[in-house]
Amino acid sequence: MRRKKGFSVIEIILVLGVIGILSSFIVPKVRDYLAMAKDSKVINTLQNLRVASETYYLEKGLYPWSGEDGTKMSTILEKLENYIGNKVKIGDGQEDLLLEIGGSKANPEDSITYGGKVKVEIENNKNDLYLEPVAPALEFNIRGEKWKEI
Repeated sequence: MRRKKGFSVIEIILVLGVIGILSSFIVPKVRDYLAMAKDSKVINTLQNLRVASETYYLEKGLYPWSGEDGTKMSTILEKLENYIGNKVKIGDGQEDLLLEIGGSKANPEDSITYGGKVKVEIENNKNDLYLEPVAPALEFNIRGEKWKEI
């Protein structure tokens, strides 16, 4: 009598168990890396807005938030369109520029709360832009840096 080729149910269950155990170690790290990538994208967007604002200032002699309607982010983005294109947009019916983040922390040592948004704000006394956490985002990013100080 010939033996049939193939795997037994026990062998398949063991392999699936090992894969499950290995993936339980990998999935949290992948989630952290994806969250850090989103945060890096937000920081990059802020830096691009800062460079565009400084370029605008060098060409026009004033910042894009100077003058009437200066604090409306939609107006600022219209003024900066020649410098950043139309990659940064405000959602329909919104006044603020909200950017989706990967995660945040209440304190640098705390665990990560995934998801959330930050708002781009203008610091007029310094003529600069900064990020303000919006609920449920917390004060620190995943790396433990304050959103407002980036």
